[in-house]
Amino acid sequence: MVERYIRWGRTDCPSGAVILYNGRAAGSPNHNSGGTSDYLCLPSRPRYQTTYNDITARLEGVEYERWPSSYPRAGRDNMPCVVCHVPTRSAMFVQQASYLCPSGWNREYYGYMMSSKWDDPRTSTICVDASSQAVPGTGTSTNRLGLYLLSVRCPHSLSELACGPYVDGRILWCAVCTK
Repeated sequence: MVERYIRWGRTDCPSGAVILYNGRAAGSPNHNSGGTSDYLCLPSRPRYQTTYNDITARLEGVEYERWPSSYPRAGRDNMPCVVCHVPTRSAMFVQQASYLCPSGWNREYYGYMMSSKWDDPRTSTICVDASSQAVPGTGTSTNRLGLYLLSVRCPHSLSELACGPYVDGRILWCAVCTK
């Protein structure tokens, strides 16, 4: 089995990986109660059949929101993505809360754990490349489907996440690892 993964926030694959397609990150808008809770990497050139339906779930572009001041971009741009194929590897996972992969694993890229804002409907969490790019010409905020950095909240009276190894307010890193 050969492995593939989505590199969120980039239009290119790391050395040793092949581009299957690149495109734009999309998902259902936060103000809708239906649709998908996952983020999708839609190809830049869709192919359509002639099927129509007037009752549908909606997809919109995903935009970066509230990057740290040390980050080269303030946000509001739409996020690109690329599907990468690594023909020499057969396993992949996302290492959460660390920018390093375990011993014996290859790091394809590292970045930030991101998801919807705390008071928006829940979405899946994705690992967005630390040196991410923007879709050209998309700097105006729509605030309909924004991605936010995940941070730790502890101690909190309702939380079971132990402080100690985790630090309150710290942004969580991630890495995409293959073997």
